[in-house]
Amino acid sequence: MSIKYEAPGLSWQGFWAICNQLFPSKPQYTEKDYPNLDGKVVIVTGASGGVGYEVTKSLLGSTNAKVYMFTRNKERTIEAIKRIEIEVATEYNKTDLNVETISIDLSDLSTIKPAVDEFLNKESRIDIIIHNAGVMEPPVGSVSKQGFELQLGTNVLGPHLLQKYLDPLLIKTSHTNKSGETRIVWVASSGQYFSPIGGVHYEDPNFTNTTNASQMQIYGQSKALNVLQAKGWNPAHPESSNIVSVSLCPGALLTELKKDATPFQAFMFRSLFHPPRLGAYTELYAALSPDVKSGDHIECFGKKTRARYDLEEPEVVTKGWNFLDETIKPYL
Repeated sequence: MSIKYEAPGLSWQGFWAICNQLFPSKPQYTEKDYPNLDGKVVIVTGASGGVGYEVTKSLLGSTNAKVYMFTRNKERTIEAIKRIEIEVATEYNKTDLNVETISIDLSDLSTIKPAVDEFLNKESRIDIIIHNAGVMEPPVGSVSKQGFELQLGTNVLGPHLLQKYLDPLLIKTSHTNKSGETRIVWVASSGQYFSPIGGVHYEDPNFTNTTNASQMQIYGQSKALNVLQAKGWNPAHPESSNIVSVSLCPGALLTELKKDATPFQAFMFRSLFHPPRLGAYTELYAALSPDVKSGDHIECFGKKTRARYDLEEPEVVTKGWNFLDETIKPYL
């Protein structure tokens, strides 16, 4: 039976958010403002390319944090580290890099606990995690290892399960940090504006029987859920109010997320989009700025805004969070 997708129209809020991505203000919070992060441990997912690569490079070049690159392709990660070493030496005049790698595939939930176990065998703290990895508009019908729609599986369920496994150590670490130093950064997108009201197509979240939804709308659901994750983490952990959970839209960026674009789309992207390094400033503003509070939503290239209004309603946040908890329960 075919299920109809009820698509909301693009609101003025969404229109202006997209315009801001194309014509953003310059980043104000940059390397000169970052804390030194002595003794801190940071995880960046999807760190071997795109914005994740730039975030990792900036952290290694401008702070003393130990950075864990959680990535899918080991060979590509080794090459990324070689490039980072060269670029950090050139751009930051620094050669002593504190970086580790752990293999994980967020589209395969069976890889997540082994990755976390490896991390926990090496570390006794985690101060910041940046859920950066993701996919955008893959070929129609793409699914994760467990059979979930690929963007739902990779962008949302994988990070949700990863965070569940890391929560105990994150909460423990927060007790040794000042309030707000311990953070969870969920990388969303202006794609949230194309999701259904309430963020989730609950009748058919994998879009198995829904034939009238566009790829952007399916992607948009995953990004709306990232917003709900950011807003739902603290209410689900009321004992940990000193931890900041925040979502963001990194900006309209030239990254590998666009690898499946048509030739015309690729031309438009090259004409209008921005280098991924600018997106790193958005993510690091969310991860490090003292001005950021839990539940905030950040836009390019490092300033506060609001998520789509309905995604900020407490009942919507709770429903989305409970949906994710129930979905990953069999994999805990």
